[in-house]
Amino acid sequence: MQDRLSSYLRLPIIPRRMKLDFSEVLERGDVFPDNQVLTALIATLSGVFPPGEREFIRSVRLFMAEIHDPELLEQVELFSKQEGQHALQHRHLNEIFERLGYGTDKVAAYVEKQIQEMMTQRSPAERLAVTVVLEHYTASLAHFALTRPEFFDSLPAAARELLFWHAIEEIEHKAVAFEVYQRCVGDRSLLRKAMLIELVMFPVTVIGLQRQMLRDRGWRPNLDELLETGKFLFGRRGVFPTVLPQYLAIFRPDFHPWDFDDSELVAKWSAQLNSVVH
Repeated sequence: MQDRLSSYLRLPIIPRRMKLDFSEVLERGDVFPDNQVLTALIATLSGVFPPGEREFIRSVRLFMAEIHDPELLEQVELFSKQEGQHALQHRHLNEIFERLGYGTDKVAAYVEKQIQEMMTQRSPAERLAVTVVLEHYTASLAHFALTRPEFFDSLPAAARELLFWHAIEEIEHKAVAFEVYQRCVGDRSLLRKAMLIELVMFPVTVIGLQRQMLRDRGWRPNLDELLETGKFLFGRRGVFPTVLPQYLAIFRPDFHPWDFDDSELVAKWSAQLNSVVH
């Protein structure tokens, strides 16, 4: 098993510093034109990311002393740098969302509170298992973003660049937390238990926070917005039909994140983002 795991550490993890100007989001007042529901979904996820990614870093680094493979130690450092940059750029975008009345500060505060409670109630192994599961979740969503870019054609340029950059790096480091878990914990039953919980809890939490955000804005149901949102989430090329087969693969006894080789996607999209990397 150790040799097989090591063989997957092959795609370079490249921390990139992004130069993004979100003023167009402020000028437009949305990210999806005339659709507060989808804009609130993006705002909610953006609010979740900074506290969530801090916990991802913490939960992985709890096991640093138990890692003796220098290559994996380096991957953990690069993973931490990437996640730190993601949190920074989402905080910049969240400042704009706050000015537009999308309550990302409330979202972040709620998530941080939940994380603090988890830190006191769960073991380091359980926290790392949750991180592995949510990293697999985000890598699956990243695959959706890079294979279904037409859904994001109408986004402001900086928001679109943030989305694709974040997706690229989530794919690059998608195996790091898993590798640490396998080498330092190795309990597949605990991982499957975390998966069963988060399979329900993550979407339920995001939808609940999104609904509260819309209520706070005084939003009223709009058929066109709901139909567009339904197509985005459940249409033939939408989020769930695209993501679920990859996402549910974690239940396989021999699962590894790089069973889904997205290296060509990363190469393609990295070349297109060079202009905003510095």
